[in-house]
Amino acid sequence: MLIPSPLRFEKVSAKKVSDFIREQLEEAIILKELLSEEQLPTERELAEIFNASRITVREALSQLESKGLIEKRVGAKGGTFVLPVTANSHKRTRAEIAQDWEHMLKVFEYRMIVEPEAAYLAAARITADELDLLQHYLDQSIEADCTREWFRALDVKFHLAIAKASGNPLCEAAVRQIRTQINPALDLMPYDNQIRTVNYDVHTEILSALRARDAEKSREIMRHHIGHSADAIYARLVAKG
Repeated sequence: MLIPSPLRFEKVSAKKVSDFIREQLEEAIILKELLSEEQLPTERELAEIFNASRITVREALSQLESKGLIEKRVGAKGGTFVLPVTANSHKRTRAEIAQDWEHMLKVFEYRMIVEPEAAYLAAARITADELDLLQHYLDQSIEADCTREWFRALDVKFHLAIAKASGNPLCEAAVRQIRTQINPALDLMPYDNQIRTVNYDVHTEILSALRARDAEKSREIMRHHIGHSADAIYARLVAKG
């Protein structure tokens, strides 16, 4: 009698080098590590960075350009520049988000496990410099001239900084993965003074709990914040559709 094996293997799939390059650059753009209007290194420099041919780099850049994430400009000040992700969010429609909502629910479920626990750990391990950095992000987010794109960037930076402060690099890697998947949906959300104020208030609560070294409260506020975010995305992008 043949006993089913508990092992589960995936079939090998050939992946082009250009896809690896494109994925890394796309992640950096989605996570706002490469900011709007920032100029990318030249094709030659990118080829050296990734240890790849210029043709391979060019193919990766072409894919990013077709997604509306970068733009090639000619002239004396030409080059390849990052475009505002929020300005091109129309390329990812509400229909796409709604169609993939089952997967998005799993991402939020995963986020509900990871980020509150990262905040719990951070409450005991966060340094004074890291607390100051979080306050710096908060201060910038509430400034009157804070643009939509920079507001989204600061939101990502705030959450990634807490994950890093957990002292567990696996938590940080998990939050990066999560934000890469949910940011396109967040970039479709509205932006106004009320949104900024609500976000500022809850982030202030999280920071206050971290300053107080209150691990339980840090975890609970983060859990509530994430749940509210998931509900807001559903109400705005899925239910209305």
